Amino acid sequence: MSLCVLEDVRKTYILGDVRVDVLRGVSLQIEPGEFTAIMGPSGSGKTTLMNILGCLDVPTQGRYILAGKDVTHMSDDELSRMRSEHIGFIFQSFHLLPYATALENVLLPTLYLERRLDGRKKRAMELLALVGLEDRAGFKPSQLSGGQQQRVAIARALMNAPRLILADEPTGALDSATAKDIMTLLSDLNAQGTTVVVVTHDPEVAGYARRIVRVRDGMVVEDRQTVSETTERRAHGAVLA
Repeated sequence: MSLCVLEDVRKTYILGDVRVDVLRGVSLQIEPGEFTAIMGPSGSGKTTLMNILGCLDVPTQGRYILAGKDVTHMSDDELSRMRSEHIGFIFQSFHLLPYATALENVLLPTLYLERRLDGRKKRAMELLALVGLEDRAGFKPSQLSGGQQQRVAIARALMNAPRLILADEPTGALDSATAKDIMTLLSDLNAQGTTVVVVTHDPEVAGYARRIVRVRDGMVVEDRQTVSETTERRAHGAVLA
């Protein structure tokens, strides 16, 4: 069963007397375990598409099915529950709480669950170790480099064991060497079975994906499989250290 299914999804905003058609009939399926890059210029609709995939927005028309459930007409509370159960988010600007420690930021997603996770602090520490920051658990974001902050954000995204990671320009605020480290980490997570969708305009970032979806003027204009040297190497035995 496909993890994400969009059927003729359209998104329109009304700004005063102006009608803005951001998505104009997008049909797309994302399978479990895929690593997909969504590319397109500014204003193409790629961020709106990611917001719908992440249940942060809903279509004006069309249908979106996530993990076998039609989320198109769900309430805000129901959408929030779907996000908590299935999706982890990584953003360009990290979105860490400035006065919380790295550990507290990683724990944040569990605070909104109706059920408390047993051993959640232990899991958070394990995730910080996974991204190489177990010795920075007590540090606040201002005490961490940009790359370290993004690693905390990745650990936070993994806290609820999501099936889908959505990353919006995850390396946009990082230098090239740190960006490579972050994309390698996402590739390793994908090699272990996590579905990853990256929204980017950067061909180097897209080069880590096995599938590229190009969006222009609110429509999918290209959808192709691609296995680069990087992704092929990751697919054959790469594991997280």
